[in-house]
Amino acid sequence: MQTLADMVHAFRLYAVCDPCHRVALVDLDTLIARNGGDYPIERVRMRLKCESCGKRSQAIRIVYVGPEGRASGFRYARNSQPPTVDRNC
Repeated sequence: MQTLADMVHAFRLYAVCDPCHRVALVDLDTLIARNGGDYPIERVRMRLKCESCGKRSQAIRIVYVGPEGRASGFRYARNSQPPTVDRNC
């Protein structure tokens, strides 16, 4: 089972709202401070709620960015509409 601690050094976690196509970067450091490093990613998935439309979506994308975080470009292309990326979540 993957945990927050497994992700924090080389991955970015994005919450994706399927109904409104919003994409938000999840702040792993804040989640670790609140829930501990052993908190499972599956539990994060179950608790997601879109701040724009209020719907619950369990869609996440885990993106490898390497230990330096340099490969952080991410674009979620499901439909022809570009998603909104909110880096303040």
